[in-house]
Amino acid sequence: MTKTLKVLGILFFGVSLFWFTGALQAQEGGDLKGKVVDANEHLPLPTVKVTVSGTKRFALTGPEGTFFVKNIPPGVYKVVFELAGFIPETRKDVTIAAGQTAELNVSLFMGFAHEVQVTASRTVESLQQVPQNVEVLTYTKITETPQVNILQVLNSVSGVDVETGSGSTTLGTFMSIDGYGDTYIRKMVDGVDVGEVVNNWSMLNSFPEEMVDQIEVIKGGSSAVWGSNMGGIVNIITKRPHDMTRPEITLKSTFSHFGAMDFQGANATGVSGNNIDYSANIRGNINKFGYTFGYDGIGNDGFVDYGKEKNSSFFSKLNYNFSDKTFLDFLYNRNIMKSQDLAYLYLPDMLGTDNPYYWNYKADYHGTENVASLKFSTNITPAINIESQLKYNRSDFGSTNDYLVGSAFQPPAGTIDSTKYMDQKLGFTLKGSYNPGEALSIVSGVDYYRIKADFSHFIASQPVIYVDSVAPFVNMEYRIGNFGLHVGARYDYDSSFGDQFSPSFGATFNFLKASLFRVNIARTFKVPDLWNTLGVSYMDQILPNPNLKPERAWAYSVGFESQELRYIYVKLSGYYHRMTDGIVEVPAASEGKFTWGNIAKFLREGYEAEVGFLTPIGLTGYVGDNYNHHEDVTESKAQIMTWIPTRTYKVGLKYKNDKLDFFVNLRARWIWWNMDPGTADLLRPKDKEWIVDFRASKGFNIMRSTRLVIFLDVFNLTNQLYWDRSDFPNPRRWAQIGVEINFK
Repeated sequence: MTKTLKVLGILFFGVSLFWFTGALQAQEGGDLKGKVVDANEHLPLPTVKVTVSGTKRFALTGPEGTFFVKNIPPGVYKVVFELAGFIPETRKDVTIAAGQTAELNVSLFMGFAHEVQVTASRTVESLQQVPQNVEVLTYTKITETPQVNILQVLNSVSGVDVETGSGSTTLGTFMSIDGYGDTYIRKMVDGVDVGEVVNNWSMLNSFPEEMVDQIEVIKGGSSAVWGSNMGGIVNIITKRPHDMTRPEITLKSTFSHFGAMDFQGANATGVSGNNIDYSANIRGNINKFGYTFGYDGIGNDGFVDYGKEKNSSFFSKLNYNFSDKTFLDFLYNRNIMKSQDLAYLYLPDMLGTDNPYYWNYKADYHGTENVASLKFSTNITPAINIESQLKYNRSDFGSTNDYLVGSAFQPPAGTIDSTKYMDQKLGFTLKGSYNPGEALSIVSGVDYYRIKADFSHFIASQPVIYVDSVAPFVNMEYRIGNFGLHVGARYDYDSSFGDQFSPSFGATFNFLKASLFRVNIARTFKVPDLWNTLGVSYMDQILPNPNLKPERAWAYSVGFESQELRYIYVKLSGYYHRMTDGIVEVPAASEGKFTWGNIAKFLREGYEAEVGFLTPIGLTGYVGDNYNHHEDVTESKAQIMTWIPTRTYKVGLKYKNDKLDFFVNLRARWIWWNMDPGTADLLRPKDKEWIVDFRASKGFNIMRSTRLVIFLDVFNLTNQLYWDRSDFPNPRRWAQIGVEINFK
């Protein structure tokens, strides 16, 4: 018995000694500390994940970019630094010695193929996992670009062109994506559709930049995700205030002077004028409650004699965080437009001197747009999220026309008529997502809209129209290492045109250190504008067709992005669309008149290419090229489509110094509109000119919590006569100066 106790005692002593020795060795592990900064701006980077490979040790950098990893077993390791929007950095042969602290400071470079989080697939994910051609403009990019409204920033994006001839106003802003015109582009704010059902016109450029978190541009059709959109999608994502230690107040005002447009004797007589913009907003949160309120006003003298414009926008967003996993958001925005327009087209060569004007009238326009959203989101488990959103958009538009003397095609002089119409969308989205890990992600839900269109004040015989639209959808992503497979489908039922099934297939492949390849195939469609189905009768010659079907296309796209060379990135993308049921003018049953019909077939193809550079001293730049080739292939002999941005070049150069709180941004654009030769001889447009815009900004920290920013924009720096949209000229050189005061 005694011997047994001795043996047990020795064993106990041995085990204790072994445990004590192991514990002592564990305590004698080493530590790792350091700091992570942005290589271009030399600012600290918080929330960078620092992982010691081969162990379970990791840390996140704090607000000052510092990190500390404790108790790492002695050895030689690889240390990986990761942050969305930056190229991952790996440091090899990092030695950790027992009882010592190693130091490792790292600079991360912005990564072209590793960008910000987006919602392009109806859920938040990294841009590098999206198979479509997507561009993201962050709030920083918006504020650092020469512009008088947020849509002008899109002119820095390859493949996107925004008409800026009336760029300081709400009326008359149109855009194209890969050659597709404005009516083919879906426009949204926080997922709420804001394009009018009559002709897709919107006041999207009226939303103030202070409310914007980022703008997502999805190029090419992807109806399996969002429904009707053949040219692409522009979705404004608004800011969501949270975790603010104190309220933030921003006051801003700009003044600009623009030169007279030169219509070259074809259209009108341009005049010079001024534009004044003023805004104020406040953001903050009280515990779990966040709030944003803002106002923006614009006064514009107009580009012709009778052309003044006065617009205003009120914005609000409220949110409540019940927990880290559950929140409620409320959005409301109201835009108001009041505009005058003097429209006269002088065509003596075509009409002769007896009828010098094609039309000649004064018009007063007034419009309002209301956008509202109520969104509730919760994670019922770590892998399952449920979201519901109520959506509301209403547009009211009216005009009064006073017809003047000397027109060939309009009512007698002195005639005054008025038009008025309204369209409204009220609907909801119910959506669920399942994401059990990095390998699988499924998003499924249903969209519903009840549309009301009232043209009774415009077309006397037209009753109020109601349209019901419902669409279930599902999109799935499955990842095997760096390869991601995407499959999606959506079924749209619309009481105005019937139904449409839209499948999609896509894949992404991330390889090397910072390279990405993507491919996407999707069935896409575009709902006919009510303008074509309700009864647009232009000079009583073009009659409506209520039986129009959607235009449809199979859309193929491929893309490649890379930044293997630390300071240089490359982006290439191509698209190919086979479009059927194209809507064009056809002879009507009534002799000498026309209507609309689904008889055309189109081939639309093109590419984008962009090369850019980044430097540690804050200097960045890019060169981009976009080519669009669109053909009408209805007949055996193809006919090239005109009046599209066929070739576009874009160049940008920016220098930013955060220590001096100073930056300059220079951008240039060159567009070939490929206009119809007959019309070109008539209107004598000016394209194929390099147009240069410039912004310089300097900030001053007046007090610890107050910052003053002064900025200067110069548009059309070289004073070119040019046509930025295919049928409308731009003012000569003009400048804008602005002041912004920020209180925190």
